[in-house]
Amino acid sequence: MMHRTFYWGKKATILFHGWKTSSWESYFVSLVVLFLSSVILQYISNLPILVSLYFPAIVPSNGACPAPDVPLIKKPESSISLRKRILRSMLFGVRVAIGYLLMLAVMSFNVGVLVAVVLGLVVGHFQFSNDITSYRYVLEKDVNGCSC
Repeated sequence: MMHRTFYWGKKATILFHGWKTSSWESYFVSLVVLFLSSVILQYISNLPILVSLYFPAIVPSNGACPAPDVPLIKKPESSISLRKRILRSMLFGVRVAIGYLLMLAVMSFNVGVLVAVVLGLVVGHFQFSNDITSYRYVLEKDVNGCSC
């Protein structure tokens, strides 16, 4: 039976008919798999290669503030090597696939599945987003401690 509202319970069909849980053990293992998949999604989303390709910050080497006309973020280079573009595209595909599969798992309407996915995303964000924050919000922060 396909649920149309949220429900609690150990019996759930996740993603396809072959992934059914009928005992607390299988339900718990499924929740752990979904939790780890969410953490992996956050890890892939915050990989340094993706950050450096999308947000290459300019940080002056002498510690001085950049000139007012020098942008803090470079425009993406059109001459990115083919190897990096392929790697970036493959990582994007994996990230999107995992994201959609997690979304479809949440659409099973099982509250435990929803909680496992959200907690995995939160834990992954907490664990892996420390370095990326400085790249994404470089415009809102000062560069090397100077107020520009």
